[in-house]
Amino acid sequence: MERNKIRPLRLKDVVITGSFWNRYMEQIRTHVIQYQWEALNDRVEDAKRSHCIKNFEIAAGKRQGDFYGMVFQDSDLYKWLESVAYSLAIHPDPALEALADEAIALIGAAQQPDGYINTYYTVKYPERRWTNLQHGHELYCAGHLFEAAVAYYDATGKRAALDIAIRFADYIDTVFGLEAGKLDGYPGHQEIELALFKLYETTGERRYLLLAAYFIKQRGREPNYFDLEWEKPEYREIFPEITPLARTYSQSHLLPEEQRVATGHAVRAVYMYCAMADLAAEMDDAALLKALDALYTDITTKQMYITGAIGSVAWGERFTGAYDLPNDQIYGETCASVGLMMFCRRMNAMHLDARYGDTMELALYNTVLAGTSLAGTEFFYVNPLHVEPERIHVNPNLSHVKPVRQKWFDCACCPSNLARTVMGLGLYAYGATTDGLYVNLYCAGSARDGARHIEVQTDYPYSSDATFKVSGGFFRLYLRNPQYAPVERITVNGEVVQPQIENGYIVLERDWSGDVVAIQFDMRPKRMYCTNEVQHNIGSTAIMRGPLVYCMEQVDNGPCLGAFRLPDDAPITEITPPDGLLPEVVALTAPAYQYKQAEDALYTEQKPMLAPSQLTLIPYFLWANRGENEMRVYVPTLEQTP
Repeated sequence: MERNKIRPLRLKDVVITGSFWNRYMEQIRTHVIQYQWEALNDRVEDAKRSHCIKNFEIAAGKRQGDFYGMVFQDSDLYKWLESVAYSLAIHPDPALEALADEAIALIGAAQQPDGYINTYYTVKYPERRWTNLQHGHELYCAGHLFEAAVAYYDATGKRAALDIAIRFADYIDTVFGLEAGKLDGYPGHQEIELALFKLYETTGERRYLLLAAYFIKQRGREPNYFDLEWEKPEYREIFPEITPLARTYSQSHLLPEEQRVATGHAVRAVYMYCAMADLAAEMDDAALLKALDALYTDITTKQMYITGAIGSVAWGERFTGAYDLPNDQIYGETCASVGLMMFCRRMNAMHLDARYGDTMELALYNTVLAGTSLAGTEFFYVNPLHVEPERIHVNPNLSHVKPVRQKWFDCACCPSNLARTVMGLGLYAYGATTDGLYVNLYCAGSARDGARHIEVQTDYPYSSDATFKVSGGFFRLYLRNPQYAPVERITVNGEVVQPQIENGYIVLERDWSGDVVAIQFDMRPKRMYCTNEVQHNIGSTAIMRGPLVYCMEQVDNGPCLGAFRLPDDAPITEITPPDGLLPEVVALTAPAYQYKQAEDALYTEQKPMLAPSQLTLIPYFLWANRGENEMRVYVPTLEQTP
């Protein structure tokens, strides 16, 4: 039975404007993409060394030297290229396109005669291809190349990158499978599976779909391929520190259709779930869909932070278990929340259910955006909810947490992942089915699907209203009713209506001919509380306004943020933002109390006293834009005002 599925609109058919998102997209288009290109070329002063472009030049025979960097360094260039493709799709730029063509030519020059591309193995260990699938990242890098190639072809119509990807995919298809003479393995880091599906959609070549299905369906079978791989004489260790994590780390402990609990490396997991969702929808695979429903529920009800962050610990960058959500030692990798968004978009497409859009929005506006500075050229890899810089500098258990954003990383997967996500925002914001147009993210601008057309005016997530001018004949308009900013009032052509609600969507059906829909969101600040299962958050609250999680910073409130107490009955009001933030930002304030020490001693019999104070909170994604300082999301509460 063919499933009715939401399909994304083409980026060329989506225009995003407005002060909030246009600022990010213009910054990436005009500044960040060039900055990242400079970083890949090692031309950013005081930044971590990349060597990525040099690796390709060495592999292409254009330069002498040795490979440097992570085994997956190639993927940084591919994700950069994908963000360029999305940028060109919405804003043609001949100079940027010429630069991308130059990069594509370099990738092609590094491609081996049989179609293989991987600078680590080509330069460093040409005899070790496919000998360490668990850690080698050859298939992971290939996947990011395929995604970039498809995006660039969609944006420009040029086939050079796509033809490179097809040659590589065709070669991989000769290497892997259950036929005699092939390797029956699968990638340690999932990515190629979802990328092969995109390649299948673009080319119509069913072999790519079947290869993606093979990589998913073979995973977790006995004997475990990675166990056998370790025993081969040609096997060489790459990441010995994660080897003890074994099967759960790479989600190879069970068949994917049998998995019910999110485990292991968080990015690997959600990338795999994306591919499972693609296959479930295309092949009408009920077993995969059942697993995906359980995995989504496990993540969002037991293993996700209020900011949409996932991955609780640094060792293995992984899920740990139900309700293990430390605020200070969290990993919360930016890439993991990008992957969660990707997964939610696919689940939303299959189920036509707004709750997946709610999770997508939560991750986007909090953890994903926190990954970059207001300048756009500094980045977080790890996204904590509680930071005390003095402890970070001396405690090795917190060494993965940075109190300020970095210019670049040794492992630089997050900056380019963030850029491609923001530039591809139109793929998340809108969708269409045979009967209607879906709005999943509220962004000023416009979207078109054939004759259907919608123009949007809003300053969401700061403003509490949005207006839509809709045309294109008879169809259904689906507006996601946000979980954290529910719609309070809706009018059509000025008249209040009571629309039907389906799976979290406000549904309006009519013959549209320039009609105006206006909605108002409930943007009152809300106190949010954790389950008691997360014991260190008992007695504390997090403040949200719409989809934005708020935090307190030392620069606004002084040191020792843990001494603050927020009374349950304290009014939370909106204020203009503190200095150093953008003028449109909505900050919050509330009367509070602060514990004052009776004497300066490590231990004392003197009870600290509660003194009246005032608490200032800013959107979490903006923290650390005004220098290194303490930060907390959760605020301890007081039941009664002293």
